[in-house]
Formats: sequence, structure tokens, C-alpha cells
Amino acid sequence: MSKYIKGTDKNQLNMIPMALDEMISEDNPVRVIDALVDSLDMKSLEFKYANPKKYGRKPYDPKDLLKLYIYGYFNGIRTTRKLEKEANRNIEVMWLLNNLKPDDKTISNFRKDNNNKALTNVFKQFSMLCDELGLYGKEIIAVDGSKFRASNSRRKNMTKRKVKKVIEYYENKAKEYLELLDHTELENEKSSKIELSKTEINEKIKTIKTKIKEFTKMAEEIEENGELSITDPDSRHMGVSNNGTDIAHNVQTAVDAKHHLVVAVDVVSCPADQTQLHNITKKAIDALELNEDNKISKDKEQITVLADKGYYSGVELLKCKQDNIKTIVPKQKGSTPKSGNKLYLKDNFIYDKNSDIYTCPQGQILSNVSKATSKEKAYRNSKVCSKCEFKNECTSAKRGKAIIRGPYQNIYDEVNKITAKNKELYRQRQMIVEHPFGTVKRTLGFSYFLTRGNTNVKAESFMHFFTYNLIRTINIIGVKELVEILKAKIMVSYCKILKNIKKSLNIRISLPTNG
Repeated sequence: MSKYIKGTDKNQLNMIPMALDEMISEDNPVRVIDALVDSLDMKSLEFKYANPKKYGRKPYDPKDLLKLYIYGYFNGIRTTRKLEKEANRNIEVMWLLNNLKPDDKTISNFRKDNNNKALTNVFKQFSMLCDELGLYGKEIIAVDGSKFRASNSRRKNMTKRKVKKVIEYYENKAKEYLELLDHTELENEKSSKIELSKTEINEKIKTIKTKIKEFTKMAEEIEENGELSITDPDSRHMGVSNNGTDIAHNVQTAVDAKHHLVVAVDVVSCPADQTQLHNITKKAIDALELNEDNKISKDKEQITVLADKGYYSGVELLKCKQDNIKTIVPKQKGSTPKSGNKLYLKDNFIYDKNSDIYTCPQGQILSNVSKATSKEKAYRNSKVCSKCEFKNECTSAKRGKAIIRGPYQNIYDEVNKITAKNKELYRQRQMIVEHPFGTVKRTLGFSYFLTRGNTNVKAESFMHFFTYNLIRTINIIGVKELVEILKAKIMVSYCKILKNIKKSLNIRISLPTNG
């Protein structure tokens, strides 16, 4: 007799018939995926084959392939070959797809068949469900960007310096072959240096000339764009974590503060966040439907936005103010005087708006000495500064300290005051917006993109954060409760269809009650 717990014999016949549904527990998240996709209108989401042709070979139902994709993302599986394996061995996938076993080519084509917009619409549709369930606070959002590695190697990313070196390499090679050609007297004679015929040398020179033309054209493009990625043209060389660099895309997100759900996503090729504050905030406002008929409310602030100092840009802050968006963004640190005395930083020079003057830490007045037409105003008091005993600690300029007030300084001052009053609120930013990035990159393993090109990468990014939102919603509401809600939505849609049939046919139909 065995001393260990033993399982059932592999060859033992089971006399009790067992359905796949009995193998899936009631609180299994796969039931949410099934109910969610069943509740979607694939035609309105614009999935290919949502309205199949009457004749010809039958396609797979896009609902089944969408279920497989969502299941894969939910469990950190993205490659089509791995999804194909899961369809053949995973009981959850067998239950989800009703034992369908699509091959990897079919699964891959589902993404390729112009379904990028449809996958983006799935994210938006689920956001609408979250809104109906009251999961959005619609008062505070936090925005941030993170770099995701692109499907483009460093070797395939070209800069001015790289292209110049490559062109020089091929030009030197061409010279070598031309010299070799001069020493070759007959067509079939072998060179003493390398064993190549005259015909082979000419072919080599022809190939090199083609390469030089290609890289010269590439150099022209780089002159315009600064760099060029060959495999994924929309990716760029960016700074990533731990002071490293990589070929990546900059993914921007806006996260609602109530339950840390992502409400807006965008992917940009610009490494810096400075130009993205208004862009991603506006997308969040549109997603949360805070504007009625796309009109900005002038009575109250639409939303409060928390962002780090990387978003501190006068242009962006002014755009937000014009759209009644309250921005809490810390200012970037100014340069410290060479003496190291922080008392003489620009922030310690007090500006009087009414008199249009600055007062230095020693109580001296700095007046506006710039032209009236100048965009940037300069404030200086050369006579006093030259005799001041603290001049060497304040500035190294011969004419004394000059305070430059740019065209956006008013909006900077306004935002600085708001940020200073809301320090406790700003401290929540990191907890709100960096949590989704951490979950997507570390827990799910989506730290890089499989697709290429901005359109494809955006769709993939929407799937990343749709998956995050789905997991988060399941944790908040629960599997059973969420399945019941989704089934109720299906029933409501069914009732609406029956009502339309009733109107068109003018007959009486008893409609099922929505339990």
C-alpha cells in the first residue's frame, strides 16, 4: 500500500459523463471573458468578418478569435504559436472556444486583417461599461509616460554618425576593389591579393555603389528626422530606466484616481513628455465624456490633472488652462549659482505684477530694461549690482544679475501656486499612474512590442491596458457578479432586437423580463 496520496489511474474509464463546463469553476475569470465578448456588437466595433459573405469558405467567428486573444493577454501569452498550443491543450481555452483549434496563421491574420481599429474600440467599449458601473471618479486623473521597447534592434537604428561611418566603409571598399581591378590584366586572371576574377570584382563594385546610394538617401532622411529606424520607422532611440537607452516607443496614459483604471492611451515617437500634457488629458476628457457635445464648460473646471515635472511646459499648461483643466505639475529645478548659494536662485526674486519689477533677496529693485516689442523681458539693476557685496555669490555677469521673464511666466506662476497648495494631493500621483505600468510590464510581462508601426503599436498598447482594466475590474467587482452584469446586458440587447421586430412586423411578442 502506497504511503503517498495517489491520483486516478490514467487508463481508468470514467463511467460518469462530464461536460467541459463542469471543469470550469463558477469563479474562473475565463467566464468573464466569455460573457464580455458575447455582449459586444462586432459589427459596430468594425471587426472583419463580423458580417460574413453568403458564399465561399466560412471564416472563424471574430468573437472566438477575440476571446482567444483576450485570454492570451490575460495570462501573459501573446505569440500566435503559443496561443495555438493553448487551444490544443488548455481546458479553459477549449471551453472558451467550444473546442475550436485555429492554427497560428489564422490567429496571426486576425490581428493583420485590419482589426487594429476594432481592438482599440474594444478598450473604449469596456471603458463605457466601467463608467456605467461607476468605477470612474471623473474628478482627478494622473498622467505619465513610459518607454516600451520596439521591435527594432539597435543595429537597425541609424544616426548621422552611424551612416557616415557606413558610407566611409563602403567607399574605402570600393577603392580597394578598383585598385585590385587595375592590377588584373585578364578577365580570368586571379589576383595575387584575393582570389577574385575581373567579373566578380565588377559585381562587388556594383553592389557597393548600390549600398552607397541607399545609405546616402538614408542620410538625407536622418538630416530631417534626426535618426532612422529601419525595421520600425516610428520607433526612436530613447532613454529608459536605470539610465540606459533603447529603441522604443513612448506610451502615454491617463489614469482615473478612484480605482486606478486607465481611461486614455496614446503612443508617440517623441522621447520627451513635455508636449504631451494637453494631448493625453484631452483624450481622457473625451473618454470620460466630460464635455457635452464636445463643448468646453466655462463654469467649472472639468478635471484635475496630476503630472510630474517632465510635463512642465508653458505651452501645454496654457492649453490646459484655456480648456478649464486644473493642472498640478511641479516646476523643474533651476540652475544653482556657481557659488552654490541657493538664496540667489530666480525663485527667490519676488515679482510685483502691478509695478512690473523684481525684488532681489537683498531688497534691491530690478526694473524692466527690455524693449516693448520683446517677447522675453529682462530685469536688471546694473548700478546697484556692481557695488553689491554679495555679487559674486549671486552672479558672474559683469553687468549684474538679469532675471528673464518669458512669455509663459504668468501661467508658470499660477501653476506653481496651485501645486504648492496641493502637495498632499500630488503625492498620490505616483500611486495612481505608475501602478498600471508596473502591472503591465512586470506582472504581465508586456515590456516590449511585438508589432511594428505606430498604428499597430497603438492597437497593441490598447490591448495591454484593456487587459489591465479587465483584471482590475474583476478584482473590484468579482467574477460571478461581473458575469451576471454582462449577461444582463446581452438580455437587454436581445429585448431591444425583439422590440424592433415587433414594431416592423406589427405583431405581439412577449418579451422576457430583465432579471
